[in-house]
Amino acid sequence: MIKRLALGLSCASLLLVAVPLASQAATVTGRAVDGSGNAVPYVRIRVTGKNAVPYSRTVFTNAEGNFTLDYPGAKADGLAIDAFRIGWKEASRSQQRKKDEVTVQLTLGRIANVASQVPASAWLGGDPSSQGYQMATLQCSNCHQLGAYRVRKFSEKMADQPIGDRAEHWVHRAAEDLTGPRRGKQENEPPSTYEPSGRVAGWEAMVQYMRLVTMQLGEPPHLRWGLKEDGPFFQALLQPDTSLFSKPDMAIIVPYLARHYPVVFDTYTNYDDLERLGTFATNDATRIDEFVLPTYGWTREVTIAPGSDKVWFVETDKDRLGALDPATGRVQWYPIPEGGKGKHGPHTMNSDSKGGIWAALEDSFHLGRLDTKTGQWKLCPPPAGKVFGVTHDFAFNSDRHVDADDKGKIYITDMGMNELWAVEVDTCKITTHKQPMPVGESDFHSLLYGAAGDPKRNRVWWAQLYGNVGSFNTQTGLTERIIPFRKGEGPRRLAIEDDGTLWVPLYGSSQIVKINGETGEELGRWQIPDRGAAPYGLTLDKKRNAIWAATSNSDRIYRFDIATQRWRHYPMPRAETYIRMLELDPATGDIWTTYSSLPVGKRDPKIYGFEGANNIVVRLHPGD
Repeated sequence: MIKRLALGLSCASLLLVAVPLASQAATVTGRAVDGSGNAVPYVRIRVTGKNAVPYSRTVFTNAEGNFTLDYPGAKADGLAIDAFRIGWKEASRSQQRKKDEVTVQLTLGRIANVASQVPASAWLGGDPSSQGYQMATLQCSNCHQLGAYRVRKFSEKMADQPIGDRAEHWVHRAAEDLTGPRRGKQENEPPSTYEPSGRVAGWEAMVQYMRLVTMQLGEPPHLRWGLKEDGPFFQALLQPDTSLFSKPDMAIIVPYLARHYPVVFDTYTNYDDLERLGTFATNDATRIDEFVLPTYGWTREVTIAPGSDKVWFVETDKDRLGALDPATGRVQWYPIPEGGKGKHGPHTMNSDSKGGIWAALEDSFHLGRLDTKTGQWKLCPPPAGKVFGVTHDFAFNSDRHVDADDKGKIYITDMGMNELWAVEVDTCKITTHKQPMPVGESDFHSLLYGAAGDPKRNRVWWAQLYGNVGSFNTQTGLTERIIPFRKGEGPRRLAIEDDGTLWVPLYGSSQIVKINGETGEELGRWQIPDRGAAPYGLTLDKKRNAIWAATSNSDRIYRFDIATQRWRHYPMPRAETYIRMLELDPATGDIWTTYSSLPVGKRDPKIYGFEGANNIVVRLHPGD
């Protein structure tokens, strides 16, 4: 066990943006109408202030087309105001400023072609209930949106190819664009001169390419999970039988993409946002704030720690946690001891009821706990002799807290080896428990992912992304129940109620499932209106009696009201908002998250802009 003060305590806080003066504030009011003067509701109004905190604030027009936005920290003469709703385009604007108040009158017109407006989920065609659709969503949206701009640009290059050849062309073009010329191909040779050597060769090239880049992170890229290029586990993960991309998977996914993923993206008609995406949840009090972080790293997750007024986030590729002050935008860093680029790889983070933050350090297989009051780190090393693993998701309770059971143990999944770890908090002693998986699966491919602790503290639920949901009895040390799911449905990050009721997101089929925690019986299953939304994780909201769904492919947060069994949604302020988790602030009812798309590349917004950025922390104030 290692105990020491966090290395970042002596460092000065980093300034996110200029700290606003107390008297500096702007108010924007207005109305959105169509050409006949009729109100246009649900228009997203995003206002960005120069050197303001937050970076942007978003509100929505109501049923009368009106909106009001108060923006503390912003000057009225430096505002950029953007209006957006799928199916509408701004035709004219009247804007006036008087001191700190701005009035905007917007006229919008209907448009038929919404190709530049639809979310990423719109582009995958075919039957959403088919295994091909669900497996393509599951496999190809794991790190970034399947309909992201870069993916569409790859696919456009196959427009002149018959469907039967697109699969192999897809990968050769993608590999050349991302990694440079292929071996054996001259650097200045035009891509158009390349002729594929056949479907098998193209398919194998694609599979090998994905197997490699999955194991890389950062700019420039380095290997994740403690892998070494000359090590046996790196070589094993390049092989079909032991990688994330198996031949049976690709035999379904590649032909499906070749047939149902477009190669032309300049036209998209007959898209009704209410019909395709469902009911808006926004009201007059709804607002969304974006906080841009200063270092352009991979800001994967956030957490709210009891007793702290900061919002805590993890920068995976920089081996540290950060504490954001939402009032000023200042960030204090807490580097992980003995860290460095690619040393620890902090991944998942959750707080405990005492104000500590637990972090899964997936590259070093360690667990870390940061005391937010003292800044002291405690690191728990992996079991003796551990040479490979991917420490991943903690088992948390209904408050999303990682608290020890009656035996003083917490639990975490090892995604790399299909193991559930029982960790003695005081001593850091770890006991590993291998979990069952479907016939034909491998330890790594099954992806033991999310976990949740039963309120009686005698059971831990877990989910395999390519397998089952199961429960582990902490008293007997045995897996007591298995709930199978069809391959492609993809159970992921769980939520649990105080009575033990379990909620499971199905990433591939875009559904949520309610399970009786005592019997394992499925009590209900509900389809998210956006059939390609890809819910990464669920969060229980006790006060609202709701389930929040973090969607990766839809550019919105979905909310399921348990009593009425009704879905509603909150559109995000921008495109390509890949969301992996949602954290509820119990004091305010606000929802916090990040944009966490991969790959992590050059993300300086002054050069590359903010679209697709993954260095942004987001606060949703639902307004109820």
